[in-house]
Amino acid sequence: METKQIAIFLIIAGIVILVLKSITEIIKWVMGDTFIAIGLFLLVGGAILLALKFLKENRDDAKDEPFRGIKQ
Repeated sequence: METKQIAIFLIIAGIVILVLKSITEIIKWVMGDTFIAIGLFLLVGGAILLALKFLKENRDDAKDEPFRGIKQ
């Protein structure tokens, strides 16, 4: 392996380790307070439901597209 490739792999591995450690610390902090955990759970749940609603509307609208399948 070339020195440049090794350096890039080491940098990526370091970033991955730092991100995983940060995520675990954030999870520990959130689970330490019940109200923060409940609020975060509700926030994420609402965001997921909203995203699914938008995806369903886009899929339904695509079925009713009047010019679907016509090439320009």
